[in-house]
Amino acid sequence: MAEAAIYTALAAVLLGAVYTDVRWGKIFNWITAPGFLIGLVLNTGFFGLQGFVLGIEGAALALGVFLVLSIFGRMIGAGDAKLLMAVGTLVGPYLLGWSMVYGAIIGGVLALLLALSRRRLRQEVVGMGNSILSRAFAGSRMDFQSSTSLRLPYALPLGLGVLASVLLNGGAMIP
Repeated sequence: MAEAAIYTALAAVLLGAVYTDVRWGKIFNWITAPGFLIGLVLNTGFFGLQGFVLGIEGAALALGVFLVLSIFGRMIGAGDAKLLMAVGTLVGPYLLGWSMVYGAIIGGVLALLLALSRRRLRQEVVGMGNSILSRAFAGSRMDFQSSTSLRLPYALPLGLGVLASVLLNGGAMIP
């Protein structure tokens, strides 16, 4: 019963986020905020204080990753970070960690395929290299989402990363 409720909420949050990110290029707070609260309520209701703490730890992990990445520039958007926080409250830090790893791998593959399909691989690699060199030697901030770069709605690889995490980790939920 607990896993079914959590997976249902997780699917609703992810599907809504993927749709709006692909359609409008934005993950709205009306998707992430309820997902965050529902994750805390469900896990507290089903698992008590331990569920609440693990949900908060999942959200804290997502926030921490976002803050660390922000040091280097805008690598993921705030909507992606809030989506990760909502997912963290639903699945806890263990599955969220794996979700981010799988999401990064899937996102890299999708970005490579997108650049290849648009015949812009060389231009994107040179642009990323220039951004990295500019950050390393001139102290400027990297912006991986500049207007000249190809745009990949990152909710899609994040959602696929969550799916991979759940399937490859035996559907383990918190606690």
